[in-house]
Amino acid sequence: MGVVANEFFDLRLGRMGGFGWAARQVARCLKEDPSLGVEVVFLTNASDVGNGRHETTVHETRLVSFNRGRLDNLRRLRAERLDLLLGIDYRPNYRFFYHALPRTPIITWVRAPRTPEDMAGVKSLCFPEPGAAPPGGVEPIDCTSLARVVQLSRLVSRPVLFATPAPHLADKCEGAYGVKKSELFFLPNIIDLHPVAEEKSARPRVVFLGRLDPNKRPWLFVELARQFPHVEFLFLGQAHFESGVARGGEGTPPNVRFMGHVGEAEKARALSSAWALVNTSLHEGLAVSFLEALACETPILSCQNPGGVVSRFGFHAGEFGGAGLEAVPRLAEGLRRLLDDGELRLRLGREGRSWVRETHSRARFVRAFRVLLRAAGREKLSGS
Repeated sequence: MGVVANEFFDLRLGRMGGFGWAARQVARCLKEDPSLGVEVVFLTNASDVGNGRHETTVHETRLVSFNRGRLDNLRRLRAERLDLLLGIDYRPNYRFFYHALPRTPIITWVRAPRTPEDMAGVKSLCFPEPGAAPPGGVEPIDCTSLARVVQLSRLVSRPVLFATPAPHLADKCEGAYGVKKSELFFLPNIIDLHPVAEEKSARPRVVFLGRLDPNKRPWLFVELARQFPHVEFLFLGQAHFESGVARGGEGTPPNVRFMGHVGEAEKARALSSAWALVNTSLHEGLAVSFLEALACETPILSCQNPGGVVSRFGFHAGEFGGAGLEAVPRLAEGLRRLLDDGELRLRLGREGRSWVRETHSRARFVRAFRVLLRAAGREKLSGS
């Protein structure tokens, strides 16, 4: 199976985001479960991935880059003899793979579709400093070319399936991809982070987990820290685009620490000891950080509420456009509530962990993936 993506969750290869995380988790899961009979190869033609190499290895999986001439790319891709393509969401440059293998079934793993309304909201983003240059990384991406892929696939009876870890995203598919609503399979995330056997930190601690990019609005986390000087605020992540607060500097409150990108063990320790996860993003699908925090029994405070997850297992502060400074009072209200009510925190954390274990486990992923293989006409790959 070829996993098509533009990032692969490796510091050597560019940005560290949810799409790359998903690619890594799939490769690890299928490699560790031989009963599925699926061998994974990563595929990309993103110019900023692969360090100029045509092939490398990441997460014990071959990563093949297609940045040569078109005929050479076609020859090399067809030599892989792929039975199935899994797109980590969809980006226009995926078309090369889909058109080059016109009869190979496609699964689109819908993760963060953006409708025109979503893109207009993201376009409102700005830095809080008056007169600051527009932030990077918020340009709209037109993904409606996937509709043409679907149309051409129907002509040759190629299966094109859509799956998602967040069923509430079904209503966004037509606006984001130009594809009329069809059956949307459930394919959960693979959350294998477990809480560390330690109590919550003695001093209240909250965590920001994700890239410190403008669309995450990390400056709101800093503003929140100013209002809670007795609370420790940890940034876990690094910037891919300039965010304005990617590094600590003059004016940063002393209770804020920048940890940079952290490994899985350190991430588990930080989330397990935290009293809350804080998310200040302008837009989210179903953030992996939400699921990892809940897996560690840590409730969520967020400006986004995808599928009602935040209001169910934390506090939804409400959605605010632009720089988002108007959100700070509501974020402060939610954080105060979570900090002051220990029984509430404990209940939300335990209920959240139970939900993640039932819904986004490796076993649940494997069962759902088998269903997709059968629907794609590739049941022989599942070992069944």
